[in-house]
Amino acid sequence: MKDEIWNNIIKRFTDTETINSRQALNSWLEEDPEHQNTFNEAEKIWKMSGQLMPEESEALTQFESKHSSTAPKLTSRSFWQYGLAAASIGALLVIGSLFYKKSIIPQTSTYITQTAAAGKLLEINLPDGSKVNLNAGSSIRYKKDMLKDSTRIIQLSGEAFFDVKHQPTKPFVVESRKIKTVVYGTSFNIRAYQNEKQIQIGVKTGKVGVLKSVSPTSAPIFLLPDHQISFDNQTGQFAAITNNHDVDAWRSGRLIFDQTPVMEALETIARRFNVNFDTKGYQQSSCKLNATFENKDLKTILKTIQTVMNINIKQIDKTIYVKGGNACNGN
Repeated sequence: MKDEIWNNIIKRFTDTETINSRQALNSWLEEDPEHQNTFNEAEKIWKMSGQLMPEESEALTQFESKHSSTAPKLTSRSFWQYGLAAASIGALLVIGSLFYKKSIIPQTSTYITQTAAAGKLLEINLPDGSKVNLNAGSSIRYKKDMLKDSTRIIQLSGEAFFDVKHQPTKPFVVESRKIKTVVYGTSFNIRAYQNEKQIQIGVKTGKVGVLKSVSPTSAPIFLLPDHQISFDNQTGQFAAITNNHDVDAWRSGRLIFDQTPVMEALETIARRFNVNFDTKGYQQSSCKLNATFENKDLKTILKTIQTVMNINIKQIDKTIYVKGGNACNGN
């Protein structure tokens, strides 16, 4: 979708059309039935998210800050291009935009926070009948009386798999750092740990709309089953991840590292097994790890990493000391 068309759609949704923008948009809609479908999708997510707003309060920031230290820590010194979307994930629809309206949340609302401690996985039943699986070192926050609102809003810090109960009149929204994920009823996974560079969203069933929280006029992206995208918190850019059937592999005990920075991989292992890594003696922190562990215990995982990365690993109680390591040759 060209920026000009996208801007014309925004104008129609916000009642700010000019004669020229109206004519241009109508001509584009008449060119191809798919254009009308794209417009309809944009209108749908517009209505779903009409009462949402960018996070103006400090509630989400405070929530993330409070729960970002749940996992054991290591001790150590252009908008999505249409061509990329078409080439990488044909099923993705890059469509319209959102115009957020301020929603008033009563100050008297009671919030519930659920946390999966390091080394633990937690299954949660939400008041609306939806189910959430929390990965180790993760938390969610939601209103106790969420069913009274027109939108079901969940705040996430960490990683979770959502199986959302379909409610046509009540969109389900997950706020995770700089991203909002909007659905009616579907199942999907979000990874948004506070100390990681990227946020990853993957869909198991149904369809989700992914939006930038901090940019009210950014165009949303629709994701279909087995598709996944990542969002770079530093650059503010999306990137496509081709067909991915393992968006929720962690629920079955699998650990998958695909060109994962070693320090990030160690953080993941620390959360999973409730241990701490001391990496002051590790000189190759920019290296990346490629490995898949099918329900392996900590000892087996450490032995494999030690061999693959050619490093020395020694565990004393819950602290694991990492030293040495060869150069990574740009990997």
